[in-house]
Amino acid sequence: MKWFKHDSGSRHDAKIQKLRLKYGLEGYGMYFFLLECVAGTIDKHNLTFELEEDAELIAAATNIHVERVEEMMRYMVNLGLFEEDGGRITCLKMALRTDEYTQKVLKEANKLPIVSRQTPDSVGIKSELREEKRREEKRKVSRFAPPSVTEVAEYAKEKGYSINATKFVNYYEANGWMVGRNKMKSWKHAVANWASNDFNKSAPLLTEVAI
Repeated sequence: MKWFKHDSGSRHDAKIQKLRLKYGLEGYGMYFFLLECVAGTIDKHNLTFELEEDAELIAAATNIHVERVEEMMRYMVNLGLFEEDGGRITCLKMALRTDEYTQKVLKEANKLPIVSRQTPDSVGIKSELREEKRREEKRKVSRFAPPSVTEVAEYAKEKGYSINATKFVNYYEANGWMVGRNKMKSWKHAVANWASNDFNKSAPLLTEVAI
């Protein structure tokens, strides 16, 4: 392969940003060095997109300690910048970024690797957005909001609990909505516990609470 496409915005790719955060420009340079190693072996007799050099040869060529080279290579595989199978490291997505001659050879040989049609940038960014959305939804679920007297009364009525909603709210407001030494996670569970323990047996029943 004579050349491969290098997007001018590669540095903004989410995966490459993580690589740079961890290893700086050394990691950034190593990534493109490895791509060049892969591309340099591609011809009509070799369409595997496999990295033939091992960490020892790469360390010698870059003057970087072999253990650090191995560490960076593992991290790049974990990020999804390369694939690893049985000790073989490949970069199949490079098939979408080859020169015209190599594209022709791949089509004629019917050996175009099955890779995403999305660019690495869009794949990485969308993955990050999905993960951030998941974390945000988790935070929303775990975020506790104290109920009003009306909310407690309506919930108790729905479940058939005979409790004094005002007394319940006042009690937990006074102790900072704590259950023992822990912050309350679910006021509905607390209502059920309050009713089952009959904490307000002598108090006015739910029907006496204005809704």
